[in-house]
Amino acid sequence: MTQTHRGQTEDQVKQALQDQLRVFGVVPNAKQMAIYAAAISSLPQLPPNTKR
Repeated sequence: MTQTHRGQTEDQVKQALQDQLRVFGVVPNAKQMAIYAAAISSLPQLPPNTKR
């Protein structure tokens, strides 16, 4: 998640987290999701991987 969604909006990160957790039958805590989403969205995006 921190590799693929960093720098995106909090709502996008929160939705992706919820979707991934629900696959495993986990009902996420809304307060924790907001904390995690804020932290992940505040990270700078990674530069594209140009190694070949």
